[in-house]
Parts: sequence; structure tokens; C-alpha cells
Amino acid sequence: MKLKLLFLLISFWSFSQNRPIEIKIDSITSKDSKEYRDREFTIVYHIKNLSNNEVSFFLNPKKFIPSSASSMQYVPTYRLYQNETPIDLGQVFTSNRVVFTSKDFNQQSIDEYLKNRRDSIKLEYEKINSDPQYAWQKNNKAIMNSIFVLKPNETKQFVQQINWDKKRYIKSHDLEYYFDENHKYFLELELTLMKSEFQDRLTKEELEAIMKNENFIKGNYKSNKVEINFKE
Repeated sequence: MKLKLLFLLISFWSFSQNRPIEIKIDSITSKDSKEYRDREFTIVYHIKNLSNNEVSFFLNPKKFIPSSASSMQYVPTYRLYQNETPIDLGQVFTSNRVVFTSKDFNQQSIDEYLKNRRDSIKLEYEKINSDPQYAWQKNNKAIMNSIFVLKPNETKQFVQQINWDKKRYIKSHDLEYYFDENHKYFLELELTLMKSEFQDRLTKEELEAIMKNENFIKGNYKSNKVEINFKE
């Protein structure tokens, strides 16, 4: 029994030591907005290369989405917890708020901006669905541009902002949840790094080069959990 326990401890230590990177939340701060009647959270985190070798992986750190919507995505994701229980709802937070000021826009120009934005998205969606070659080239360019490189022992820090509309009751399909201000909530970040899973978005030569590169890494990496403020 003691020998088995020792083996498990050694295996765990070896596994921990072989993790080439880490993702860690440095801070989460919050600020209430009277104008938008919501709460803005600022999340500061970093990704660090723990090895003495340069490492690469597919990652677009400009995007930030809930883990429940992360299938085949190469972006940092976040998961909310009540104590140790995950809350897998994708509608708790919003991001990428567009702010219009009266100095720069009037109502007509805002309406025109929104219409042009909708029309542009619609045209792009139609082109992707009607032209498979265009869709493939777009996906290939996006994923190749997302190759993220960390030099030995290098750390890169990032800042993301998400907003909560302060609604405590949320219902999504068959799931519903109430955010009790007396409970403690925590946020965790996650990187799900893949290689061969993206073969349909790569040329044969690109895939072969990536698969042969031992320092092009894959794996699942979770951050520390940090408390996030849902109190009044």
C-alpha cells in the first residue's frame, strides 16, 4: 500500500514538473456602472513558459469565451464556480461592449453603423456558406495566424473585460440558476490546446511540420480559481 502511494506521488510530481506552461489569474477587479447598470470585471492573467525550450501552440488570446461554448476553439475560456460546483451557463457575462458618445455620433449615425455592421456580417456568412474554398482559406489563415510562441521562461500578461448585467436569475434552455449574493463565486481560466484536431484547417505540409515539432504543444491547462464579486 505504501509502495503504491509512493508511486502515485512520484507520478503526480513528474506530471507536474513536465507541464511546459502555466496559466494563472493575477487579479479580478470589479466596477459598477450607473450608466449601463451593470458590473464590469477586469481580469488580469498571464501565461508562462515553464521550460527551457521555446514552445508554440494554437491560441488567439484576443478572444475570451465561456468554457461551455469552447468546442474546437483555440481561445482562452473561463468557467464560473459556486464554491467547487461549476456553473455551466454561457449567458452570465457579455464582452466587447461598443460605446457610442453623443460627441461622435447622433442617433442616425448609430443606426447606420449598426445596419452596416449587420449587413457586413450577413454578407460574410452567406459567402462562407456558399463558397467552401473561401471558407477553408479563411479558417486556414486564422489558425496559422494564431500560432502563439513563448521563449524559454517567458511570461506574457493579458487583460480581459467582461460585463454582468446584475440579473441574478438566469435561464438557458433547461438550465436555470439564481446568483445568491451570500454565496461565494470563483472564476477559472482554461486553455485547451490542440494539434491534429485541426487537420482539416491545415495543408498537408503545415500539419506535418506541426506534428514533427516536439515543442509545438497540446494539452489542457487550468488556472487557479479566484473569487469574483457577485455581492450587492
